[in-house]
Amino acid sequence: MRRPLVIGHRGFAGRYPENSLAAVQAAVEAGADGVEVDIRPCREGVWVCHHNRTRLGTALQEWSLAALRREKVPSLAEVVEAVPEDRFLFVEVKPLAQGELLPLLDPLQRLLQPRRHLKVLSSSLRVLSLVRAVLPRAPVSWVVDGVPGVLPPGFELSPHHLLVEELRTFRVPLNPWTVNRQERMRVLAALGVASITTNFPDLALEVLGA
Repeated sequence: MRRPLVIGHRGFAGRYPENSLAAVQAAVEAGADGVEVDIRPCREGVWVCHHNRTRLGTALQEWSLAALRREKVPSLAEVVEAVPEDRFLFVEVKPLAQGELLPLLDPLQRLLQPRRHLKVLSSSLRVLSLVRAVLPRAPVSWVVDGVPGVLPPGFELSPHHLLVEELRTFRVPLNPWTVNRQERMRVLAALGVASITTNFPDLALEVLGA
């Protein structure tokens, strides 16, 4: 049985600030097969790695890139450079209005198209469809916290890990999150999931094998 890919959630969120370069580099050094980061645009339209819509009470899109750098929020370009080519990069594009996303697709394509080991995630099917149009070779995975009624063809699923048993009937690759308990890691591996996203990639590698 092939073990699932071990993907560091927001880098190595169990031990480092999430979505930081330190977390990304630590996951790589721990031997993770890849890392997952969340991305949003800042004021200049540069993609940066940040989960929440706001930071310190201010919308992220009102933050300048320089101010975010002082806060140690990395750009996507910095993360792309930090993740070796032989590791996977899971990029979760947070929901954006279509008018905001469209002008940002070209820079996203330029950053991600060269990567061989790439997966694009989003909780928004509209976002995934637009990204797939500019990155047709990249697998896309729908982030869900419930069982969807219909899954568009060609899409993978990134479900909350407790949904995996129900979702196996879809017969698509499953990329569950966020799996931090040893026994659950073993169960999901036995169920044949494609990857496991975890706050503790070192623990997952210990449990599942390097």
